Amino acid sequence: MPSMRPDAAAWSVGERIQSMSQLRNSEPETQAPGRLLRLFPAMESLEYRKLFYAAGLSAISLWALITARGWLAGDLTNSGWAVGVVYFAAIGPWMLAPIGGALADRFDRARVVMLSRIGAGILALALAILAFTNEIALWNLILVTALSGIIRSAEMPAQAALLPNTVKMAALLSAITLASMMQFGSRVIGPVAGPVLAEFGPGWVFLGASILLALSVWQMTRIKVRSTGGIVAGTTSGILRDAATHVREGLAYLGRAPGVRMLIALTALHCMLVMSFDALLVVFAKKVLDGGANEYGYLVMGVGGGALVATVALSMVPAGPIRGRLMLFCGLSSGILMPILGLAGSLPIAILGAALVGGTQAMFMALSSVMIQAVVPDAIRGRVMSLYAMFAGGIMALMILANGLASDVVNVRYLLTIPGILFFVALLLWAVGMPRLRSTFVHGELVEESMVARASAAVSAAATVVINSVAARWAPQQDVAEERLGSGGGGGAGGGGG
Repeated sequence: MPSMRPDAAAWSVGERIQSMSQLRNSEPETQAPGRLLRLFPAMESLEYRKLFYAAGLSAISLWALITARGWLAGDLTNSGWAVGVVYFAAIGPWMLAPIGGALADRFDRARVVMLSRIGAGILALALAILAFTNEIALWNLILVTALSGIIRSAEMPAQAALLPNTVKMAALLSAITLASMMQFGSRVIGPVAGPVLAEFGPGWVFLGASILLALSVWQMTRIKVRSTGGIVAGTTSGILRDAATHVREGLAYLGRAPGVRMLIALTALHCMLVMSFDALLVVFAKKVLDGGANEYGYLVMGVGGGALVATVALSMVPAGPIRGRLMLFCGLSSGILMPILGLAGSLPIAILGAALVGGTQAMFMALSSVMIQAVVPDAIRGRVMSLYAMFAGGIMALMILANGLASDVVNVRYLLTIPGILFFVALLLWAVGMPRLRSTFVHGELVEESMVARASAAVSAAATVVINSVAARWAPQQDVAEERLGSGGGGGAGGGGG
């Protein structure tokens, strides 16, 4: 049976000492790549650049697959319900992310990411074969999409936990915002699948996605930094029991970290009300804009383009109170700007609305992730980020499914507009009524958790100094004792000989 650690009170300090030791043993190799890249401090780390390029290839393939699968579902059935089901099949498995978190904290994180992308590439190739042979149908599209979602639920927490180990702490904001830029910005390139889909068919999109994933796997093999969490392999009886045990540990950490718990809840609400419109874009392109795959692709690219510009700007924002104020502004804006998209009567206005919403969403999500990862200990980061993915992604998947079902009977303009306004009102009420959240927006950090993290780091540093000092004093004394023992043994031998 799995067991919790016996001394829960001492857990964070002990784990943090272990985490600091691991980070010292796997210090990211740096190599300044030029003045332009120095604008983004994280890119000075060679290991981070490898991870960034690999993740970029994977993200482009993901958005190509999302675009093609969503449109194909609508094209096969002419139903918003089918689009919602396919999106749910892709995102719903995020609720299995705690299993991925246990994997990320037990095994080498780079290897977990690499194996996940191998599986995703094989499934993309399977879709290509089905499309080329005209055997693709809604049932096998949903099945393969669900399997791909399960695989990616293991990849996400592993990559999120690996990222901070590839850069120095001072570059963490730059690293996370650049990762967000890449993830959201990949919507600019990936949805090129729309025109390709319209011109050549889905098979070529699926084949291209599998090739991109193969290139991503090759890039992952070049990463040298070793990153694991605090789970020791063989200490429990299996991955599923590990997952259950370590979900409890992650939840126990959240129980001790009300600020982290608050931000995860806020992010989940944001994902539910503001970020769950992907399936609606297919219906919007068809019914409102009277368009096809091209128009749908342009809308998705608009979201990605706005996110790309916003996260490039965010990567250069310094630490401090400005982060909190920017997070509040972006959260409110992402809600109140939804009507520009929902009420648009032409493609250019709809693309503008999509870009504004995409930019503010990306900034809000990146800042939330930065504030959480800055205070969560490395040894448990995989488990906490898997809960983050489970709550945020799971509730978003359910809302996407609900939107898909509703789009067949409710005007899609209402579905795009009303939830954004609801989030705007909810965030205002939370900011006014919750002192802890208000403090986060004012100071730009989780104040209590940051103080605990700094205190733990100070204790860890002091413990390291004491250990090194004792070791330095012990070594000369041990040498003297060995010399005396050797000289005593030599004298005895001489006496015996006389």
